Amino acid sequence: MDTREMTPKRPSDLSPSHLTHELRAPVTAIRLGLEVLQEQAQDRLTVEERRMLTVALSNTNRLERLVNDIMDYSKLIAQKMGLRREPVDARRLLGEAVDSMRALAVSKGVRLVKEGGEPLPRISAEAGRILQVLVNLLSNGIKFAHVRGTVSVSVSRGRFDHEGTLLFKVKDNGPGIAAKDMGRIFHAFAQGSQAQLDAGGTGLGLAISKLLVELHGGRIWAESWPGAGAAFYFTIPIAAEDMGRKMKAYPEPVEYSGLLVWAARRFNSFLALFF
Repeated sequence: MDTREMTPKRPSDLSPSHLTHELRAPVTAIRLGLEVLQEQAQDRLTVEERRMLTVALSNTNRLERLVNDIMDYSKLIAQKMGLRREPVDARRLLGEAVDSMRALAVSKGVRLVKEGGEPLPRISAEAGRILQVLVNLLSNGIKFAHVRGTVSVSVSRGRFDHEGTLLFKVKDNGPGIAAKDMGRIFHAFAQGSQAQLDAGGTGLGLAISKLLVELHGGRIWAESWPGAGAAFYFTIPIAAEDMGRKMKAYPEPVEYSGLLVWAARRFNSFLALFF
């Protein structure tokens, strides 16, 4: 008997990227099915069945994020991820990131603050990938911020060693990062204190963020004050089209509320009597 025929053939590609690609479709199908069931069968389910459905959907979403993160991480470390660079408005990205994280912040009792307003040049980047970095950092900050705490995000011109870049900053007021963990927070699946373990996540967010920033030619780092929170910074090069270009400031419209709106309307009505 020829035993060679009994030996199973080894698949040509068992890389994490290939495996996660094969997992992505069925996981997405499961999530979509659960979402349809949640929308259309809510009234026919018992309280316990609805709770179980919510748990199943939550865990499926987490599994989908993990699959996507492993796929991204595999491509990045294998240097197989390309970028579609174009001039990008950094403030617009900040707004999109904050809007996408608003619901999570509210559920955790955390306030999101977008700081700064100086006129800025555009960055040379793939918008979706920088948005991914910002969402990762904001999600991280919200998880660790104290209840009724604050997570702030800002972007400004890089100075000194970071000339020619824009500097992004995400700061929280959580427990901070232990000195012994600072050297490995950007490692894949690195886990530090009990607070970090309790916060959950895929364990790949910061590792992916680091690789994406470096792929753009930038740098990422963190600072921490035990018991007083942490701040994450990263730089992205300014678009060549905006280098050395004088930026024009356009003041943002002021948002009035409550008594100020009422007073402004009364004043306008008063002026209308004479003109």
